[in-house]
This record gives sequence, C-alpha cells and structure tokens, in this order.
Amino acid sequence: MIQKVSLSNFKCFEKMECELKNVNILTGLNGMGKSTVIQSLLLLRQSSESGKASNLKLNGEYVKLGIGRDVLYEKAVREEIEFMLEYTGGKSRYVYEYDTKSDEQILIDSDVKGTEKCPVYAERFTYLSAFRIEPQKIYGMTNKANIQRHAWGNNGEFSLQYLKEYGSDDVVNSHIFRNNMDDPAPKSIANQVNEWLQMISPDVRVNIEMDQLMNRSELRFEFVEGENTTNLYKCINVGFGLTYVLPIIIALVSAECGDIVILENPEAHIHPKGQRMLGELIARAGASGAQIIVETHSDHILNGVRLAVKHHCIAKEQVELIYFYKDQEDGYRHKCEIPHILDNGKIDHWPEGFFDEWENALLDLV
Repeated sequence: MIQKVSLSNFKCFEKMECELKNVNILTGLNGMGKSTVIQSLLLLRQSSESGKASNLKLNGEYVKLGIGRDVLYEKAVREEIEFMLEYTGGKSRYVYEYDTKSDEQILIDSDVKGTEKCPVYAERFTYLSAFRIEPQKIYGMTNKANIQRHAWGNNGEFSLQYLKEYGSDDVVNSHIFRNNMDDPAPKSIANQVNEWLQMISPDVRVNIEMDQLMNRSELRFEFVEGENTTNLYKCINVGFGLTYVLPIIIALVSAECGDIVILENPEAHIHPKGQRMLGELIARAGASGAQIIVETHSDHILNGVRLAVKHHCIAKEQVELIYFYKDQEDGYRHKCEIPHILDNGKIDHWPEGFFDEWENALLDLV
C-alpha cells in the first residue's frame, strides 16, 4: 500500500506531502491540486508500462499533460521535478530534468529502497476517470489479460466484459456484504454488483450480452416490480447515471487486498441517496486491504464513509480525508489539510471550505 506521496515542482505544487491509507478522500475547490496528486501516480504507471520507466512520459494511456512547460511549477527556483513514494516495504524517489518542449522528462537521479515493488506498478490497477462510459448501443472488448488485471480503459468500457466473464466468481472481500455472512444469498461478483446497484438506484438489475465473434458487448437493464421483472431495456433507453456508475460498482465489488483503485468524481449523475450508498461501498472495498483513492466534491460520498466508520464497517485509522486549498498568507501556495473522522463518524475539525456550503446556505436562509 502507498503510505505517502511527496511532490516537488510539479504543476501547482512547490512542495506537497500527504499520507495515504486504505480509503482516501481527496477534496477541495477546483484547481487546488486533487487531480495533480492522482496524475503523479498515473504518470509513474504509464511511464513504466510504456517501456521507458526511466523517463517521465507525459502523454500516454492514462493521462495527457502536454510538454514540460505544462507540468513544471510556475515559480520553481530549481528546474527539476521530483516524485517520492513511500509504501509498505520500500521507498522510491525520482528526480527529472526539466525539458520545456519535450513530452518526456529525463530521469537524472533515483533512489529505490526496500525489497517490495512499488504498489503503483501492481498487477491489478484500476483507474476510472471522470469521463466514464455513456449509454451506447454496443461496447468493444479487449484481450483476457487486460480484463484479468483490471485494465478496463480509463472510461471503464471493458468492465462490462469483466463482469460477464468473471461475474460467477465469489467476492473475495467479505466486507462488501451488507448482510450477515451466514445469509444464504449468493456471494458472486455479479450478485453483489446487482445488490449494490439496487441500493444506489432501487430495483435495477444489469444484464450483459457478449458477442465473441463480433468482439462486442451490449448492456441492458431490467427493473424489479414486486415479484415480477420488466423486459430488458437497452442502456440508451434508461437513466444515464446507471451506465455511468456501473464500472465503479464493478471495480469496488471485485477489489482485493493489494489492488489500487483510483476514482474521479464517482458521484456524477447519481442522486444523493445513491451517492451516500456509494460512499459506504468505497469504505467497505478498502476495509480489507485494497487501496481506494477518490477525488470527489460530494458531501454525500463523505457521509457514506463517515457512517461506515460509525457502524464499524471500516476502522477510522484506515480512512484519510485530504482537503486541498491555496494559502493566501503564504504566497498563495497550494497545500493540504487533514481532518480526521472520529469513532462516532463525526469530524474533529472543519477547515473553511471543507464541505461547509450546505451549512453556509442554511445560515443565509435564516
């Protein structure tokens, strides 16, 4: 598990250091640095997968950030970019020489300690961007190796293929089950995906058909009406949010100890109750050892995680809240602050701007 991320002279940060735990909620106003932290991890991952691990490849499978001048801290005194990750069993530090016109920054110094491989290079790594799959008539398919290692595309388009091919496998993480483990209900990935989909949007079930010959898949939904179910409807004919949230549910339900799951704005197109349930699912997915990194603006996601702590679905020590802001009194430097969730789900302190707009609006209405 990644335990700490340190960045120097990268994008909006002169220097930044934050600790990570199993469940990490990154929040703050737009442009404060949430995405920058995630992009540092994605850059290391895509640089390794490109076969040029010694250099920082700015454009690739996960992110496209342009050229050197687009990623160097604007007020940098020293024209070098530095990443450092601390993780269970090791520590990695990389320093890159700044090249203003190149989309590859050359490694000039590195220090890797420990016997364990950095988790950002883990076999199973899931990244779902804010631009997830939208309702379409058909979806493409990828090779089985990509499916097995959770390489489902940044938009999650191949997660449908994973659910169809591996949906009968048992869920490994017992924290996913809301019911007692002695409950006879099926414990398969497909069953639990449908269980959580119905908690996020009641009475919905997913159906996926694959055509191996044509190398394509089709997504449909049906609705439970008492003891009956409706016909199967193409995803283009039901609510946009159902398709949008499905890859997230699949990723969280199937996450195992040692996996890394990075989610951008999981709340998009989901109503508040569904967002709260999604927050609980995020917490449960991280409770048994997977590392979940979430960028969000949703107080409902936060409340779902808080309630999961209160109801003992996850220990408070496994959750990190990271609030990014700009410190005007310190030369407008970008920084982060760490509020903590208590045993009862309350938060020890609320920085200004940290999910306080609801209270501010209510005070203004009085």
